[in-house]
This record gives sequence, structure tokens and C-alpha cells, in this order.
Amino acid sequence: MNKKAVAMISGGLDSTLAAKIMLEQGIELVGVYLSAPWGCCDKTKAMKVARQLNIPFRIVKLTQEYIQVIRSPKYGYGSSMNPCVDCRIYMFDKAKELMEETHASFLVTGEVLGQRPMSQMRHSMNVIERDAGLIRLVVRPLSAKALPVTLPEEKGIIDRGGLYGITGRSRKEQMELALRYGVVDYPNPAGGCLLTDQEFGNRVRDLFEHQEKVDIEDMELLRFGRHFRIGPSAKLIVGRNEEENATLEQYLAPGRALFEPDFSGPSVLLLGMPNDELKALALGLIAHYTKPEKRPADPKVIFRVGVSREGNLPIAPPEESLPLEGRMEEAQLQRMRV
Repeated sequence: MNKKAVAMISGGLDSTLAAKIMLEQGIELVGVYLSAPWGCCDKTKAMKVARQLNIPFRIVKLTQEYIQVIRSPKYGYGSSMNPCVDCRIYMFDKAKELMEETHASFLVTGEVLGQRPMSQMRHSMNVIERDAGLIRLVVRPLSAKALPVTLPEEKGIIDRGGLYGITGRSRKEQMELALRYGVVDYPNPAGGCLLTDQEFGNRVRDLFEHQEKVDIEDMELLRFGRHFRIGPSAKLIVGRNEEENATLEQYLAPGRALFEPDFSGPSVLLLGMPNDELKALALGLIAHYTKPEKRPADPKVIFRVGVSREGNLPIAPPEESLPLEGRMEEAQLQRMRV
């Protein structure tokens, strides 16, 4: 066993402190950020932390197999569509692959015992280590003294006396450590993984119920806009601002259509093949979410159908222009809203 470890870096305070504690003990670190389709943690902040720590850094994208973990978790869901234990096992598997590639002996995380109700309880931690094949090889510097001795500690690679015994949800002790280690620029604690969010979880559930084959792009789209389920194979996504309108345009592809107003209003992406009913619904949504003062006297909406694209090839020119229809009733919106 050597003094080299892979450190999971999220960009938050806990993982930053864990890495700092290990560097203080002379451990050589390789940082890793595990990138989910919906960007649970801030990748740019994780990159910034790695630069400040002056450690090598890898970004590992979670692939198609990750979707199956979410869809059929062995250990079930939490309050929403969050399979926290299965997700953590999958992430540890990916970190373990990097350990093998970089010849690192153990894994370092910023986990705090009792901080999260599913994945950071004592039993869950044991299950995750076992299923990932990392028994006694996961060092959690912030909570180590409240947990069994790991192999790196047992073999004298790590001094247990320099580790901590923090438990629970309070961040008071971490903030005190931040002052000690000179960590001043760190984000406030966020809500955590988007899968724990009820609205996002409902969108995931709806997607799995209506679509047999789900890919990374399908999951990415759940982050943007207002979602309306029209039928088993059709959904409308309404942009909430100019940035989202531009984002929806990037997802135009075969089997999809885009409705773009020629005025300051929301774009609508149709997932499914367009027909007269779906066109009318899309126009109704644009009318509903357009401020009256932004609507011109003769409003038009450009209609584009999906085209085969490679890379960033330009999208096909407008296929037709549609007259804008009236606002939709709130009750109708609520029935369709995902």
C-alpha cells in the first residue's frame, strides 16, 4: 500500500477539507469529479478547488449505464427518485477504476457520518464499500474517528490522530476547520442531488413511465424549461428565459420539432412527431407564457422539424410560420404539467 489516493472532489466545503487534511499528511492525491447528466454539483467549482490544491484532476462522465442504476436501484429510492445507495456504489466503482489506472491505494471522500439520511449512515456506508469492492479502503477524514479504522490507518500510511470525528448535519465544525486551513471561498450548502427534488424527480418518473429507451440527452433535458406531458410518446418543453430558449434549440433532432416566436416569448420543443393537435397546444403554451405587452399585433411562430445533425451543423431553415393562438386555461395546464 502506497501514499497515493483518489479524492472525490465536488467543489463543496467537505470534499475540499478532506483533501486538505490528506495533503497535510503527505498523501499524494488525484482528484476526480463525477459528472452527472443534470450537473448535481458545480463542475467549475470542483476544477477551481483542484487548481487551488495543486493536484491532478479528472472529470469522469457518468454514462448510459448510470441511467439503469437510477431506473432499477437494488436498494430503492429515498424521498423522491434518488437511489442514493446504488448511486454511491456506482460512483465508487468509477473511482475504483481511476485508482487502478493511477496506482492509488485508497479512496478519500468528504462524507460526514449522519449528514445524509440514506448514503451516509453507518450501515449504508458499509454496504457501499462492500458492493464497490472497497472494504476498509475508503478514508473519510472528517468522520474517521467515529468510524472503524481503515487499512491505510492500520498500516501507518495515515495518522488517525490527525483525522476528525465530525457527525451529523451541522456544519459548525467544518466552518471552524475552514478557518484553520485557510478555506475562505466555498459555497453555501445546497439542496444536494437534483434527484431528491420532488419536481425533478417527478420528471424522471414520468420519463421512465413513458419511454423505454432513455439516454443521457433525455436526462439532460429534464433540467430545462416547463414540461407538459401530452401523450405516451409526446411531450412539450417551454423555455423560461432567453437562455433556455437557446438551449432548447440545441436539442432539435430527428423525432422533435421546435416552435420559435418571432417576438420576445418562449420557445417550445416538441418531443414527438408533430400533428395539428400538438401544434395547437404548442402555440397555446407560447401564448399563455408571453407577456401581453410583448405580443405584437401580428405574432408569428416559426416551426422547425428535426434534422439529422452531426456535431454543431446548422439547423434546417424554418419550415413554416404559424399564427399564434389564444391563451390556455390554467386547469388544462395543470393536467398536463410534469
